[in-house]
Amino acid sequence: MQTLAVPDLINLFAPGRRRALRHWRLAALAATACVALYIGWQLARPAIVDQLAEAFPPTLATRLGQDMLRELDLQALKPSELSETHRARISGAFASLQAPHEGAPRHRLLFRSSQLGAAAFTLPSGDIILTDSLVLALPDDGAVLAVLAHELGHQQQRHMLRRLLQEAMLPAASAMVLGDTNWLVSSMAARAPHLEWPQQAEIEADNYAADLLEHNGLSLRLLTEVQEALSGVAGSTGAPGAERAYLAIHPPCAERLAQQRERSAL
Repeated sequence: MQTLAVPDLINLFAPGRRRALRHWRLAALAATACVALYIGWQLARPAIVDQLAEAFPPTLATRLGQDMLRELDLQALKPSELSETHRARISGAFASLQAPHEGAPRHRLLFRSSQLGAAAFTLPSGDIILTDSLVLALPDDGAVLAVLAHELGHQQQRHMLRRLLQEAMLPAASAMVLGDTNWLVSSMAARAPHLEWPQQAEIEADNYAADLLEHNGLSLRLLTEVQEALSGVAGSTGAPGAERAYLAIHPPCAERLAQQRERSAL
């Protein structure tokens, strides 16, 4: 039986080692390329979303919102149980608000009851959905107007459309090319009421709401009262479960409260 010297053994396995080393290098290069592509995509994504939002036809945005509303009415929303007098009082007060210098976007106020709890959100069509639970959770109609002014701020900045484009870019691009919103509606309608807004979007909506309230001689303290009433920071131990639904999609933060209190003190 022939025995191999140590150098011969090393030479025997050298081709395999070289192939393994080459494969590891290729794998490392591929992994690095994937990470670079991912980072580049994340950096470019906001700019792409902004461009898509600017190019998204208003008529298509209206149809998208209406189709989403139709789907939500089938799945999650029910007719409001508030009295007609109560709804008319809020609608009249909201309609009487004069738009600030930048104007008011197209909008329509809709009351709904829902297991979503205390919620308010605005669809790309300008339909503002206000649930009975939220109306009943707020201390007065002034706080309700503050919520609606905030929602108008989201619509002014087209936040919902931008968020839908960000969350479902491929269905959104398909809707723009084909003019068919079905894929986007099926992808996002059920999720729309639960989308949490980033802090910057909330601040932008607050700023518009503050301009609207101030322009109509209403106290900016109303914006602070909404957060305090629902989060329990005004002396209670915490908001009930139904009221937490609003805070889940409109998360309060110290910076927002500070800005609201500072502006209301001026």
